[in-house]
Amino acid sequence: MKYIFVLLSVVLTLNHTILLGQAKTNLGVIQFQQEYKSQLKKHQLDQSFIQDFDLIRLDNLFLVGVLALVDSSKISQSELSHLNIKCDTRLSDLWSFRVPIQHVNQFLLLSGIRYAEIAEPVSPDLEHAQKSTRVDSVHAGLGGLSLPYKGTGVVIAVIDWGFDYTNPNFYDTTYQKYRIISAWDQNKTTGPAPSGYSFGTEYNGKSQLLAAGCDTNYVFGYGSHGSHVAGIAAGSGSGTPHIGAAPDADLIFISLRRDAPSFIDALSYISNYAASVDKPFVVNMSFGSHLGPHDGSMLKNYAMDIIQGPGKIFVGSAGNNGTTSANFHLDRDFTIPSSDTLKTVVNFDNQVDGFGQTLSMWGSENSSFKAAIRLVNNANVTQYETPFFNSELQPFQTDTVLVGSDTLIIRVQALAQHFLNDKPNIRFEIKRTGSLKVVLMVTSDNSHVHIWNNVRMNNRYTNWGTPLTASYPSASSGNNDFGLGEPAGVGKSVITVGSYRAEQFLSSGNQIYGQVSNFSSKGPTVDGRRKPDISSTGGNVMSSINSFDITETPSSTSVDFEGKTYYFKSYSGTSMSGPMVSGIVALMLEAYPNLSASDAKVILKLTARLDQFTGQIDPILGDLQWGWGKANALAAVKAVEMFASVPTIQLQENLILLFPNPAVSELNIQLTNNEIIQAIEVIDLNGKTIFTQSNFIGNTAKIDVRDLISGTYLVKVCTPISFTIKKFLKN
Repeated sequence: MKYIFVLLSVVLTLNHTILLGQAKTNLGVIQFQQEYKSQLKKHQLDQSFIQDFDLIRLDNLFLVGVLALVDSSKISQSELSHLNIKCDTRLSDLWSFRVPIQHVNQFLLLSGIRYAEIAEPVSPDLEHAQKSTRVDSVHAGLGGLSLPYKGTGVVIAVIDWGFDYTNPNFYDTTYQKYRIISAWDQNKTTGPAPSGYSFGTEYNGKSQLLAAGCDTNYVFGYGSHGSHVAGIAAGSGSGTPHIGAAPDADLIFISLRRDAPSFIDALSYISNYAASVDKPFVVNMSFGSHLGPHDGSMLKNYAMDIIQGPGKIFVGSAGNNGTTSANFHLDRDFTIPSSDTLKTVVNFDNQVDGFGQTLSMWGSENSSFKAAIRLVNNANVTQYETPFFNSELQPFQTDTVLVGSDTLIIRVQALAQHFLNDKPNIRFEIKRTGSLKVVLMVTSDNSHVHIWNNVRMNNRYTNWGTPLTASYPSASSGNNDFGLGEPAGVGKSVITVGSYRAEQFLSSGNQIYGQVSNFSSKGPTVDGRRKPDISSTGGNVMSSINSFDITETPSSTSVDFEGKTYYFKSYSGTSMSGPMVSGIVALMLEAYPNLSASDAKVILKLTARLDQFTGQIDPILGDLQWGWGKANALAAVKAVEMFASVPTIQLQENLILLFPNPAVSELNIQLTNNEIIQAIEVIDLNGKTIFTQSNFIGNTAKIDVRDLISGTYLVKVCTPISFTIKKFLKN
């Protein structure tokens, strides 16, 4: 369909100066201008142009969305109004606009527009995530796989909120098989509860689930998060290209009550069901908290450490506090003699229905520390100061302080030593009604203290990081280190997943995207483990939403099923990258149901894809935002097939030494357990065997790699009783 539009007197001059204007722009602006010029020649707009740039029709004008960094002091509202430009959102210096397409050039020339971008003309969706992670190749059985894999015989359990049990995305591709086995709505009080549990409501089988429709809203109100996450892990696509990683897997949905006991009950429920039907399972956790010590020592992680085993794997999202604008963490080692009192300014997010901020503070083992709050005015003159609360004294109190027109409510809780890790813990919950600055002060003689600053709602804690800043004499700024959430981000038995945006290709053949998501939280864990483990597609991912969610608006992508319309929408977050890896793990479990969490993690690391965005990641240390690279489903499932073919399996990376690595001409190989090398196989990351050599003597070998093109490879070393694999780089 074509739209007729009136050409205004504005003539587009597409020379470089006018094209860029005063503002710096991205390639999307340039491409928009080029395509708009061709539309002018036709005197009409093609439907493809409207869709590619997601144009909005308003008052007979077509508007394009533009994001801009602005100098707000130079923005003229009268100029915007004169050009019919709508300003929707103002987040500090990042503003969003809807600009009439004929006025884009004038917009770029406006004073105060420092940088502007229009999205590249592509459709953000799960189809691209499949290709980026090589999931589509696994579904097709390519790359030397023995057969296609789609998650058959594997249970994917999604612990979340906002499930739509009626969504056709949770049928198979023919709509003949309904794949949700059961759902436990822990927040619905009518019952019946699952057998052996005292709360919640369980639905078993298609008829019960369809009659229920969806889960309870609980404190979050209406939501679609769970439906979106489940669609990424295992959606059938409902006839769209937005197919999940494991579209034949069985599904269990658990609407979590959010407390630690309910979480552990959920894990037990999943494990018991899987055992009853003799199927492997993977649990997806796209949620987190920053109240804990971030060291994997809490009971939620302990429960997973106990349950994990062959065919029992946990996957979780890293979290969304990776931006430098978050800077919600700060630590100080007070065992260093020169360390003095730590001061930092607590920023407030001022959420509607928000209480204020939560400051979660943890010291090192067998130590103690003190913390206090100081209220200061704009001149940094102290207006009020609390006493220092000592972790050893375990204060537990709430104080309300009136300072002029400002009210400070501070809740203090502390433990001298946590039972599970011997660490002191102080938590401040702070509500401020005025404009006085809140300064946190921490001191100690023998502790290394970590602090996280998060939004506290009236009815719940959140994982939304808020900055700690240095806008006070001798104060310190926060950072985004140690930003992985509890429990999924820090668990010893969890595969923790960071996020990047899936690569896409324009009609010109040029690639866009592929970079790490700026929101993806950074490691390490406080106990020094290198996480996340792997990254996957979490930026702008299309998946199913909850048809019962009245807060969601219709989108252009939908399917009709049994008299109802179901929509797909694009979300971003490590909540989206985690379930893609959960689905990949389901494919791995289909290939080898007894795969353990530790072996799955090693395989994902070994087979991870590296490119110009990841750079050359250290094979031992990984990267604190990328992990060990981009998840590669094809190479991982191929490795699992090899893994399943030998009677004795050894996948510990320290069983094999490769040097030099990177290699140029020769690669030396040595087994550390003195087994006899029987054969060596070199495999590329598409699963293709490049060459095989045999007839070695002893536990050392040398192979010629001069003919290999530059890139990343796996070397598989076989002995008479086992094999091991490791990654190497060819320069």
